[in-house]
Amino acid sequence: MSVKPVDLNKLRSAHSNLYETVVAISKKAKRLHDDERAELEEKLLPYKEMIRNPSSESESDKIFPEQIAISLEFEIREKSSHKAVAQYFSRKYDYTLEKPAEKKVVQTEDDDETDGD
Repeated sequence: MSVKPVDLNKLRSAHSNLYETVVAISKKAKRLHDDERAELEEKLLPYKEMIRNPSSESESDKIFPEQIAISLEFEIREKSSHKAVAQYFSRKYDYTLEKPAEKKVVQTEDDDETDGD
């Protein structure tokens, strides 16, 4: 696993809060990873079906070269975290924070039920 250092000053350039920027990039990386994972599962599905429901005894223990090739292709792809950082720097996405709704205090008039004596 390679480590690519990121210039923190570059991350701070668009938004002042570094923590929020890192959280936004990590959420983008998670979405990218989930998309790639779904794609991998979709491509490997036919082979999983053949392993679960083999047509012959020899097919149940068989390793499919296509399955290995698909796995290796996904293994050599750029990591999701690296893609998310690169996309952030190339301004392919940005984030905005939702401000928490301010609670409005409704003041009611206290009606005195005392006699006006």
